[in-house]
Amino acid sequence: MGKLGYVEGKNVEYIVKQGDRNIKGDLEKSAKELNESGLDLILTGGTTSTVPLKELKDLKTSVYFLSAARPELVVGNLAAPEGLITGISEGVVSLAGKRLEFLKEIDPSIKKVASIIEKGHTTAAAAQAKIDAAAQELGIKTVAIEIEAGKYEQIFEKLKTITRANGIDGYIACTCLSNEKYAKELADYFRKEKIPSINAEVGIGAKLGWLATYSNNRTRTGELAAESVDRILKGTPISQIPVKFASDVLFELNLKTAKEIGITIPQAILSRANKVYQE
Repeated sequence: MGKLGYVEGKNVEYIVKQGDRNIKGDLEKSAKELNESGLDLILTGGTTSTVPLKELKDLKTSVYFLSAARPELVVGNLAAPEGLITGISEGVVSLAGKRLEFLKEIDPSIKKVASIIEKGHTTAAAAQAKIDAAAQELGIKTVAIEIEAGKYEQIFEKLKTITRANGIDGYIACTCLSNEKYAKELADYFRKEKIPSINAEVGIGAKLGWLATYSNNRTRTGELAAESVDRILKGTPISQIPVKFASDVLFELNLKTAKEIGITIPQAILSRANKVYQE
């Protein structure tokens, strides 16, 4: 926004409000409060935080989501939104199958891949369906291990079942808060167990010791979002702001992790990486 001339405290004010989807009614309460606050625009993180605004019977404030994986849940006509909601969609779901393909290319011997997902998560089931579809074509078995929403610490108990001894030789991160919150601990565990792993978030993937990351380029996504937000603040109707789909992706690898788990990454894969970490 700064590149477009917005300076906080001068010509724009940002009010940050966080809601907890694991506290019953908290997101709905926040949605009502924001809608009654006289704001020019409400920015939301993704699908989960946008749905309560969509469900308001008297929504009167324009809403722009920044990374909805399933925009169809909050916008009926993506090309010409008919209500007050639009935004940008990232490939949390659409890229899920591709992550499995990359993992298989990195280590062709992979036969069984696990994911730990949270019950009731807005996008987890859809992403897992993409992984399952890709797995069927690749001849890979998948295991989706569920934990209770909000009880993130359960992930450590479930991790005990993800071992080579149990036939699991790959892991794909769910874009769930549990996988994000304990990204470093997960990376350390998979290195210890010598299990190839791939994350969906650039900042918490290969950079922290995961074998690989395949994610949207969040910098570019932010730039695209800022362009639309600027138009809305200058008076362009939401109906003329179609939902955008982020297409820029980043692929990162960690060679230290590869060495520790005994994998030699093919040069053809290395040459496709946007960034390679040596430690």
